[in-house]
Amino acid sequence: MPIFGLHPAGLLETIFEEIGIAVAVVDREHHVVFANRTAVDLLGESPDKPIAFREWRMNYRLEDPGGHEISFDESAVMRAFQGERVEAQEMRAVLANGTSKWLLTWAYPFSAMGMSGVIVFIVDETTEVKLRRTVDHLQRLETLGAVAAGLTHNLNNLLETITLSVEAAKADDIPKDERQDRLSQASMAASRAAGLIRRLMQFGRTQEMHCGAVQVNDLVTEVLHLVQPLLREAIVLTVDICQDLPSIHADPSQLEQALVNLIVNALDAMPTGGELKISTSRGRVASETPGSVSITIADTGIGIPEELQSVIFDPFFTTKPSGKGTGLGLSSVYGIVMQHKGKIKVQSTPGMGSAFTITLPIEIHDVVQTNAED
Repeated sequence: MPIFGLHPAGLLETIFEEIGIAVAVVDREHHVVFANRTAVDLLGESPDKPIAFREWRMNYRLEDPGGHEISFDESAVMRAFQGERVEAQEMRAVLANGTSKWLLTWAYPFSAMGMSGVIVFIVDETTEVKLRRTVDHLQRLETLGAVAAGLTHNLNNLLETITLSVEAAKADDIPKDERQDRLSQASMAASRAAGLIRRLMQFGRTQEMHCGAVQVNDLVTEVLHLVQPLLREAIVLTVDICQDLPSIHADPSQLEQALVNLIVNALDAMPTGGELKISTSRGRVASETPGSVSITIADTGIGIPEELQSVIFDPFFTTKPSGKGTGLGLSSVYGIVMQHKGKIKVQSTPGMGSAFTITLPIEIHDVVQTNAED
């Protein structure tokens, strides 16, 4: 689609066609006045003349990472027309033929060369998203194995309780009240065993990303239930929860995986025992930002050498012995945090331990509600 109203058109067309990413220009009347070949191939054919952006948008449906449809008014282009600079928004485009692509989109308002409007840059990251999900799945399976190994001891104890209680209840000379107590013990143990298995199955299941309101403290509690079998006698657990935290917009399954990975790493760093500390906190609320919620996983283990701290989030990097890890754990955690528009940092001193802090943005409407209540 040629450039209409831009000069020198030939030079700009050549540049935009050669940069290798999708580029589109929407003028102030909301007409698509330029789309390079990459954009047309990516999002569907359009007439060889300016067309309404709303009409072009009908070639595809956009969804956020949680699978919720992005309306026309919420699209990156329309947000840019309101003066917003849309930076690296991840979304999925479902095309008319039923296929879908994962896109990374930037949209900026501009005014130049006698024209104003919005310029859009789109990168097709479908392959990268599929690779990232494969990495996440592999890491989830590795972590699942560690958690399952820890559950074995607990399950054996529960099964032994069930067996002994049932055998005692079968005795002919046992009083009725005691028989009832024994059967109740067996029932409670069976329920606990079923709960452990159910939690393990939920953790191991591969899921699409589904975001919603998440209470971080509740999430931490669930994670602690999941990893409890891994806490050896030589491990001292300290939990410091900040009360009345507002919710965040997140995928609880993904964040659960990130926290379990960090906890498993912390336990591996303390082979002879130590302190595992898990804490939550709320960031200071500035007037221009909604604030944040932080989760810190700290240990008193072997620590990480300073020269390695800059590469620990790289895929396949590991300090564990051969056969003891894939090197995908921290890479997976980093990907999950970035997907939630958060940050992760590490503080570590060799011989003294490490602390990983995940910081995630608070939903704006929750801040408004919290402030109103205050």
